[in-house]
Amino acid sequence: MADDKGKRLWDKGEVTEQGVLEFTVGDDPVQDQQLVGWDAIASSAHARMLCEIGILEEEEALKLIESLEEIFLEAEQGKFEIPYELEDCHGAIEARLVEKTGQAGKKIHTGRSRNDQVLVASRLYLKNSLVLILEELRTFAEVVLERVEKDQSVEMPGYTHMQQAMPTTIGVWLGSFAEWSLELIEQGVSLYHNIDSNPLGAASGFGTPLGLNRNRTTDLLGFDRVQRNPVNVQNSRGRAELKALHWCSDIGLLLEKLSWDLILYSTAEFNFFALPESITTGSSIMPQKHNPDVLELIRARVARIRGAASELEWVIGKLPSNYHRDFQYTKSPMFRGIKDTLESIRLIELAVRSFTINEQVLNNSRTPELYATYAAFRKVKEGKAFRDAYKETADELKAGKVIPEDYADDLNVIIKENEKELGEAKIELNRLSKKVAAKKEKFEKVRAAAFEKKFSWTKKLFG
Repeated sequence: MADDKGKRLWDKGEVTEQGVLEFTVGDDPVQDQQLVGWDAIASSAHARMLCEIGILEEEEALKLIESLEEIFLEAEQGKFEIPYELEDCHGAIEARLVEKTGQAGKKIHTGRSRNDQVLVASRLYLKNSLVLILEELRTFAEVVLERVEKDQSVEMPGYTHMQQAMPTTIGVWLGSFAEWSLELIEQGVSLYHNIDSNPLGAASGFGTPLGLNRNRTTDLLGFDRVQRNPVNVQNSRGRAELKALHWCSDIGLLLEKLSWDLILYSTAEFNFFALPESITTGSSIMPQKHNPDVLELIRARVARIRGAASELEWVIGKLPSNYHRDFQYTKSPMFRGIKDTLESIRLIELAVRSFTINEQVLNNSRTPELYATYAAFRKVKEGKAFRDAYKETADELKAGKVIPEDYADDLNVIIKENEKELGEAKIELNRLSKKVAAKKEKFEKVRAAAFEKKFSWTKKLFG
């Protein structure tokens, strides 16, 4: 049993079986290291608000905020410890505050439950994570567009059913992933707005009669709005996280398809591209091997992201209203899915930057079959019905009368269109980048002001 300075938040003196404690605590002391800083920021806002409504004296609030800043800095350096007997970061933080500030530390939990305390810390973590992923997607889009601009006119075969279909270019193929990433950034910005509501003050899910100023903590923490209904707040545990993991799974679709393409086109059989040795690994038995393990593991990471989303959905999807301890298991899949997504985007950026193109091989792949559709379109331009042009071209192809070089102008039409799309994509990326930067700037201001020690101006507003 912990001493008076370090009791569990719910400890009333009863004896609990050690096995029960171990099972219910689980790995929270490890997992919650990622929430310590966010809990400190949220607790600082809560303390400031409690002072403004008269529950804390200004001196008490200042002591709490000073101690919370120390906790925040320790957390950033990886030095804040969460003793196992205190279960999680919330218990450890309160124990530290009681130790450092005495009665003020015992007052900090006024008007909140560990439920909304976990919710607000997780929501802040999630908002920050979305900004980090959005920034990585923006960088990825920039890297891809640079490659498109550099290699946009390099011709390559296009495939359907894994059979050669029509001519295309590196610019068109790779540009598809730039456009896809722009769509994902737009979705991420919308998701950020969707989850940008403040759960703090809902307490155990039924509100409090203390006159808490939830608008004030909403402002201090940089949320867009209050999450109003307290039961809905509790019912939302895991919902925002699930939306984020579904978005991460959508990002994963891009990651695995691009990984697949790079792996396939860099095989000896295709040999369109080459991956540098710096991003490949070797074999323990075959000296000649340079394996695309990074790209293969990105594909596997996507499976893990989907698995995290599925795990989370099953945890929250079978419950009646209000809080249940099941929600403890919403944190781990969130942390894992975010981590896997960030690492995978960063590594695929490296692959896009560094793969080289075997132009001679691509040039040699220009078979007559690739240009059959262009030949049919030529006949359509001359006035023939497409179905007649289709049949005539099939006969000419068999007779060896379709010559790739005759259709360079047709491919140039596609290249010119791709150049136009490239310019439009750059404009779109610039617009979305400003949205992401605005959210990051607002979030950074919240963190910078979280431990401000001045209270006199707030008394003018709320006194």
